[in-house]
Amino acid sequence: MKQLEADDAYARHWDVILVGTGFAACFFARALRGRGLSVLFVERGPYIDRDTQLANRHSDTPPVVAQRNSSGRRKDWAVRYQFGGCSNCWWGNTPRLHPSDMEMQTRYGVARDWPLSYATLEPHLLEAERLMEIAGDSDRRGPPRSAPYPFPAHVATHAEHRLMELDPSWVPMPTARSNGGSRAGCCASGACSLCPIDAKFTIMNGRGLFEDEDFALVTELECRAIETAAGQATGIITRDAGGAERRIKGDFVGLAANPIGTSVILLRSGLGGPRVGQGLHEQAGQFLWVDIPFDNYYGGTSITGLGYAFYDGAFRREAASVLIESWNAPPSLRFEPGRWLQRLKLKLVAEDLPQPANRVVLENDAPLIEWRGHSAYCEAGLARARAGIEDQLPFAERISIGGYEPTEAHIIGGTPMDHDPQHGVVNAEGRLFDVPNVACLGASTFPTGSAANPTLMLSALSLYLGGKLS
Repeated sequence: MKQLEADDAYARHWDVILVGTGFAACFFARALRGRGLSVLFVERGPYIDRDTQLANRHSDTPPVVAQRNSSGRRKDWAVRYQFGGCSNCWWGNTPRLHPSDMEMQTRYGVARDWPLSYATLEPHLLEAERLMEIAGDSDRRGPPRSAPYPFPAHVATHAEHRLMELDPSWVPMPTARSNGGSRAGCCASGACSLCPIDAKFTIMNGRGLFEDEDFALVTELECRAIETAAGQATGIITRDAGGAERRIKGDFVGLAANPIGTSVILLRSGLGGPRVGQGLHEQAGQFLWVDIPFDNYYGGTSITGLGYAFYDGAFRREAASVLIESWNAPPSLRFEPGRWLQRLKLKLVAEDLPQPANRVVLENDAPLIEWRGHSAYCEAGLARARAGIEDQLPFAERISIGGYEPTEAHIIGGTPMDHDPQHGVVNAEGRLFDVPNVACLGASTFPTGSAANPTLMLSALSLYLGGKLS
């Protein structure tokens, strides 16, 4: 995609305007390549090449979004304003959602079903895995798949080898941290937020996958609102660094500005209905440190294992799904002479349900998050996992449990998809019910969250939705 000056972007009419340059926007554009469509990416932040990021030790501290937090716990929100969005700082874990995550109402009487099935999106999950060069174990238990992973799983830690022998619900972590393919092999240093050797897939190092002679990029322009006429979008209103507002004209607008930004643009535009911004949520996480009678670690990447023991079952009528992550690097050492490596570092990651009171609003035309905390359903899932974790670790000598992490960096909700406009903001093709040539892309459209990381699914969903654009 060629980079334009702002005046060049304003000077023409575009077939497609994509707001944002992260996973959601770029995988949507991937499905548009070769179709002769003029596509403009509008990025709020700058283009910061990888060498500059490394030279400046690019901070993993995200911009702060104003919030009223009445939960009693610290709450952070991970956003990025730069080319590539959060692909610049993600860790690269790519487990799939399970079919049950998309059928919560049908199976367990909880929340809403997705208007799309797992089977519909499965070919696009495979394609996203191929494009990211995912490493995983195709033979062990996990969400169903119709073809193997592109590359083999990373080496498991010593403790994970024992866990996998004891319980088939333990599997290697699928990951976009390379174990073969076009990128350098993972160095397993645990410096994954800014990979020092570029082993992790990012929009920056994958940019060639999203190139087309008809695609263009403009940076440092913030999309403020969508302009409409006669029930159709006619373009977007932007603001530059100096505060000047101008219009970019286009036939179709795709909002991929993260769930907070996408909600704010719709709120400013008066589009999408009363549900816009409601139900903002993400997973809740807690670390565990398990002292064990043998040396651990020596795995092939930073997070090497997944445990599904608390992931799915009838209990989800009352309590959240929980995924167990096993961490190899950076290691947590045991401070006893001769037993430095005799520790297993785990993390419990619980799904949450969207609650209307957790939402994005506008206050004096600026975004504000109203956060009242995780749901009782989420809390029950974590309590269930904490109570059962000893049974999963027969070799444990001592288990220490940390407090809630301030963020899992997986923002979800605000513009959910649904068959019914009373319950959603967009339909099964990601289009606004009230303005059909505007689409919302990314995890903002997920009707429910999951204990699994959302990035692979939102990328696959974007491939599917891009293919639906006529």
